[in-house]
Amino acid sequence: MARRIVGAVEDLLFRSKISETATQLGVEALFPRSPKKLLAEAQAAPPDLLVLDLNSARFEPLVLLKQLKSDETLKGVPIVGFLSHLQKDLAVAARESGCDRVMARSAFTRDLPEILSGAPGGNGVPGA
Repeated sequence: MARRIVGAVEDLLFRSKISETATQLGVEALFPRSPKKLLAEAQAAPPDLLVLDLNSARFEPLVLLKQLKSDETLKGVPIVGFLSHLQKDLAVAARESGCDRVMARSAFTRDLPEILSGAPGGNGVPGA
């Protein structure tokens, strides 16, 4: 069974980059258009990984993180969040809200194949 990721990513170019990498790796990538749809999609079939753009206005990532981590079905799903490298306060808040791995956008892009494939060190596990 193929790995499956669900992402809260508004930026179309970035979403396209994630989709292309996922396709190359044989990973299914879904990008619901709202927090409500993301929660419904993830609850219906828990993914192997959740990816959050921590700079997203539409998804309110800190609120979404708390919802995801308080849901019995989803609380064990690893979450990788990415953000602008200068946003240290947001990185701390994301970790406190349950994000398993917070990365600068550049590091996320660089490590994207490992993150999506679930390779050791890239799967969103705390400390990875």
